Amino acid sequence: MATNTTPAFPPARRDPRQVTNTLKRTLNFNDSDAALASFANSLPAGAFITNVRVYVVTAFNAGTTNPITIGGNATTYNNIAQSGDITNTAATLSSPTRGLGLAATSATADTPIFATYIPTGTAATAGQAVIVIEYEGGNLS
Repeated sequence: MATNTTPAFPPARRDPRQVTNTLKRTLNFNDSDAALASFANSLPAGAFITNVRVYVVTAFNAGTTNPITIGGNATTYNNIAQSGDITNTAATLSSPTRGLGLAATSATADTPIFATYIPTGTAATAGQAVIVIEYEGGNLS
C-alpha cells in the first residue's frame, strides 16, 4: 500500500455527538491555490450548516474586482457564498446566509469545500480573509 499519498479529496470531520464542528481556511491574495483553495476537510454527508463567517483581515485591492466565492458545487464553487455576499475591500466581518441549512451538502457523500479568489484588473498586492464554516452533522441520522 502506498504511503504519503494525497487522498482524492479531504476527509470529512465527523463527530458522533450532537455538537457543531468547523471548517476554517485563511485565504491570502497571493496563495498559490487562491483560484481554487481547498479546505483541509470536507463537509460530511448530511451536514447542516449553521453559520458562515468571513473575516477580512486585510482588504483585497486588485484593480477592478476582488471576488471571493465559497462552495462545493464544481465549477462555480459559490453555493455557500457568492462574491456579492462578502465585503472584501475593507477589513470587516461578513455573514453570508446563502449556504445555511442543507443547501450546500450532499445527503449521500462527503462534499469537498473550496474558496476562490480570482481578481480582475491590476494585480492585487494585499488581501487576507479568514473563512469559518460551522456545521452540525456527520452521523447520518
